[in-house]
Amino acid sequence: MGMPQARLTDLHACMLPSIPPPPVLPVPTPILPPCAVTVLVGKLPAARLTDMVTAAPPHPIIKGSMTVLINKLPAARIADNAACGGLILKGEFTVLVGG
Repeated sequence: MGMPQARLTDLHACMLPSIPPPPVLPVPTPILPPCAVTVLVGKLPAARLTDMVTAAPPHPIIKGSMTVLINKLPAARIADNAACGGLILKGEFTVLVGG
């Protein structure tokens, strides 16, 4: 079964440890522009592999669909990973992407 497509401004949770201690829970932060401005999902640009997520510094999305490409890059979905170890938390539930 497919997972909801991630888009510009959808949220992800970064798993990098907070500095200075004490550790805090991850705060959801958005996917950054530009994403795929020619492919709109729920009126927002679709997120893909290599699009950046907000962190300090920003990190790329490193996992996506193996079967669905958007502008020649794998589509990013809920539960796909970013380089910071975080997961995409929010997406468009009316558009499901497989693979």
